[in-house]
Amino acid sequence: MGDQSLLRVEPDPRTAIGKFAHFCRSTGIGGYVMDDEGLVLAVMDGEGNAAETFVAADAACPVCRILGPEETENELRSQLYGAWQAERIGGKYIHLCAHSLLYIVAPVFEGGALWVAFVCGPVMIVDPAEILVDLRSGGIFPQGREAELTAAFEAMPRVSPRRATSIAELLADLAAATGGALSEPVEAAREREELESRISERIHDLKDDSEASPPYPIEREHELLNAISRGDKADSQRLLNDILGHIFFASGRNPAIIRARVLELVVLISRAALDGGADVERIFDLGFTYLNQIQKMRSVDDIALWLSRVMNRFSDLVFNLTDVKHADVMMKAMRYINARFDKPITLDEVAEAVSLSPTYFSKIWNEEMKCRFTAYLNKLRIERARVLLLTTDTPLVEIAGLMGYEDQSYFNKVFKKMVGQSPGRFRESAGRSPRIEEIHE
Repeated sequence: MGDQSLLRVEPDPRTAIGKFAHFCRSTGIGGYVMDDEGLVLAVMDGEGNAAETFVAADAACPVCRILGPEETENELRSQLYGAWQAERIGGKYIHLCAHSLLYIVAPVFEGGALWVAFVCGPVMIVDPAEILVDLRSGGIFPQGREAELTAAFEAMPRVSPRRATSIAELLADLAAATGGALSEPVEAAREREELESRISERIHDLKDDSEASPPYPIEREHELLNAISRGDKADSQRLLNDILGHIFFASGRNPAIIRARVLELVVLISRAALDGGADVERIFDLGFTYLNQIQKMRSVDDIALWLSRVMNRFSDLVFNLTDVKHADVMMKAMRYINARFDKPITLDEVAEAVSLSPTYFSKIWNEEMKCRFTAYLNKLRIERARVLLLTTDTPLVEIAGLMGYEDQSYFNKVFKKMVGQSPGRFRESAGRSPRIEEIHE
């Protein structure tokens, strides 16, 4: 075994839970503590009291519990995504859930990576009547449970945006103060022993091989990268064990040689995660952190365990939260479009607004919306134009401008293609007299 002090290890979750209890008691806002894979470790009420027994669903807000298991699962996954976003930017993550309830997520770091996260909320910052309207329009309103939902809203803490910002700052400071190098937990020691055992078995198999120096298993490397891009953690770990066994055997367990080969693997693994759809900025940020960490390691065993955890983290970024990540991006994108559809707007502009490259944003847009960006934008604009044509006498040239079209003739062309008749004919068929300009359109 190598020098244990060189491996940064996680803080005791009980310490984090105890500090979060003080936070809840002082603010009057409940929440929960989850680990870096989304496992809920403790659920707190606004008095800082922790539930002695609970299931993961108990951590969800009362509204999601009323709406059903699917909403509960989505909320918990979105909070884990929030924790990972906070890890990427190095602080807290403030966001509204799908039902416009405010949450604050603050990560507790250890060794430059997320260990546990404090999730504060939900709190109300909007009128609950608006949320009820959204639930009805979204088709997920539970019949006969309006009184129950109303009571759940009334029981939630209400804060102003200014106070929410101050609470977030306090939570981020608490999380920063909670992280620290403590003794290695039993689970981490067991993980280390199991990994060493599997790698030793692979080295033993290589020694029994008739070849004195078996070639590098490049096929295994290709399989590993494919498994990571699929988010298959079990297969990834199996393949990584084979590769590490070969590297250890061929290098004679020389730490300098092993570090160099592992650095190559980290780069390849990060690229595979990107191919699988992981967030570009997050991968690059974590990659930079990880490359700095490995330079400080001198123990071969520490390097092996560290690489295993790096691989699992990259796999998580591909698999565990793909749907939530896309939902978060799509929600932000559509809000941006809805607020600016009356102006010229491009895919590149929206991609920048949601912090993604245009290429990757276009990819997930087409996957989620099942249509091209321009088709969605034109549909939104034409639907709004139809309302104006039916309810106002606004001239066509003005309606075209109000819908973000700089050229009225292009607006007429798009409208006719989507509706089946020109804007003027559409207005006339609805019983409204066309203007002179519309007769000659």
